[in-house]
Amino acid sequence: MSVVRTLPQQVNPNAPQGIHPKHVRQITGLAFMGVIAAWEEFLERTLIRYLAGAKTNTGYTATPKFGRANNLGHAYELLSQDPNYDPSKHYLKVSDARWVWRTADFFFSQHQYKLLQSKCDLLSNANLIRNRIAHDSDKCKAGFKSAAIWFLQPTNGNLTKGFSPGELLLSIATRNFGNPLNGAGVSHFEAYMRTYEDLAKGIVP
Repeated sequence: MSVVRTLPQQVNPNAPQGIHPKHVRQITGLAFMGVIAAWEEFLERTLIRYLAGAKTNTGYTATPKFGRANNLGHAYELLSQDPNYDPSKHYLKVSDARWVWRTADFFFSQHQYKLLQSKCDLLSNANLIRNRIAHDSDKCKAGFKSAAIWFLQPTNGNLTKGFSPGELLLSIATRNFGNPLNGAGVSHFEAYMRTYEDLAKGIVP
């Protein structure tokens, strides 16, 4: 996103070059959607593979309570509790961080998904931002508003008219991410990127 933000910006359509600020915000939102999709795919793939006995390059693997799945298909059946589970037609609830670490608690006596527990609020608000980027429904608008207020804490509890996910993501993070990100002059987008990277490195050490 740093590359996009360094592009010259202009609001005059007749200007010789430059990108309109609203397009920067739209690009930021679309990039965020892609990151969330990749994050959920990462959670699903690691959870399935750990249950089937996979190890990381360092030799780490989650410790099972009841034994390993026979293969990836069997792991899907166990995690979904559906013997007819078809990954091409169904999905696991990996968008719900609490479901992920609670499910890991059930299947593993030792695992790294507990890292998600302290980040549940951040991850659930990321979903609200993503949903608003993807949908224009009243429900998604209300969810995004609650997320934006959680981050920005405006004095009157209101956002400016037309406030968008891109504007939130590009604004400076001042709370909720913890030190050293809060007050470090990084955007909410960048703070989320660092959070996802740290979590991923913890889950696959």
